[in-house]
Amino acid sequence: MFVSIELTLLLLAVYIITYFLNKQLPMRFLGLANHWIRWISFACVFSLILTFFEWSSRPEWVHFVSGLALWFILETLFYKISIHMLNISEMELFPKYKNDTDENLWPLNKEVLKVKELLSKEGFKFEETLKAQIVSHITIRQAIFLDETQKIRLNILFIPNAHNQIKLFYSLLSTKVSGENLIMDNQNMPFGGFYPKHWSVNRFPLCHSLKQLLKKHRKAIEKTADKWALLDEDILTKTNKLQRELERENQDMGFLNMPNNEEKGQISPEGCFRIWTEMWLLAYFGKTLS
Repeated sequence: MFVSIELTLLLLAVYIITYFLNKQLPMRFLGLANHWIRWISFACVFSLILTFFEWSSRPEWVHFVSGLALWFILETLFYKISIHMLNISEMELFPKYKNDTDENLWPLNKEVLKVKELLSKEGFKFEETLKAQIVSHITIRQAIFLDETQKIRLNILFIPNAHNQIKLFYSLLSTKVSGENLIMDNQNMPFGGFYPKHWSVNRFPLCHSLKQLLKKHRKAIEKTADKWALLDEDILTKTNKLQRELERENQDMGFLNMPNNEEKGQISPEGCFRIWTEMWLLAYFGKTLS
């Protein structure tokens, strides 16, 4: 048999194990494995059902491939609905940040203790906390740090997930004297948009370690002979300036349509396709659009 019951049961068992491991352990590659195993398991179950009930006389490999195609269609439909709901919601794609005076910022867990220890070891100094309201009940908060040279700015983003748990993401910024920005982050949320030409953006969705991300960023700085500017500009002003640059670029590139007299733009059909593509890349390959 092309697809056996034993193989299907084994795949389902592995899927359940990776699903719960992915919930407990901060290893993002488990999420990739979980997506692939779920897809293959669905195709196996679909093939077995067609064979068992004799609903098709085609070869089993055709049933299996049909199961893969059906799952692709179903997941695509789910992604399309998600993007449509985002597009008609009040969510701000490029929100404006303001100062945050709330002291209850850091969640209490082992990851936070390791991050604070690393910040102290690497010589990062806390600057300020910012927040942005993307919808009425969701606030993105970020703590801003500068290293001893004042040439690397670290943004630690505190983003609530669907289970109301606070997840930490990291973004590193350095700016050349010429004005080019070098940005590295480990966010695994789909963006799908465009970056200004003077931005060099590298995203590592599978990297959950601030230490490794910082190592990559410093290595990229050392590779260039360009001079790097001191990041002494007002942080709130700089952050909102970057947000506006990003918004204008996506308007100019056709990712975002801004109707007349409307404060919030809508994602264009081309932009929706880019987000859908990035959702697939993130889910199954851990990569983003360049």
